[in-house]
Amino acid sequence: MKRLMNASIVYGVLGLIGGVFCREFTKLNGFTDFTTLSVVHTHYLMLGMAFFLLLVLVEKNFHFVATKISKYLLFYHIGLNLTVVMFVVRGVV
Repeated sequence: MKRLMNASIVYGVLGLIGGVFCREFTKLNGFTDFTTLSVVHTHYLMLGMAFFLLLVLVEKNFHFVATKISKYLLFYHIGLNLTVVMFVVRGVV
């Protein structure tokens, strides 16, 4: 359960950093249209932080995290971070 809570905290901090980066980068370049940088903030906060906080609540009540579930959570971490990295690459370009 502590691992899930730590993941939630890390994704929350990354979401806030992504929001600040989007705001400052677009302001610095004078860009006012939509960019994929704006969705980095929401993806990390909702799919990262909120999802893992929800998993903490479910784990506390049902004790579902085992080695089999941990493997799927690793794929979830990789997929979420790969998605956000590609959003950042596309947004900066």
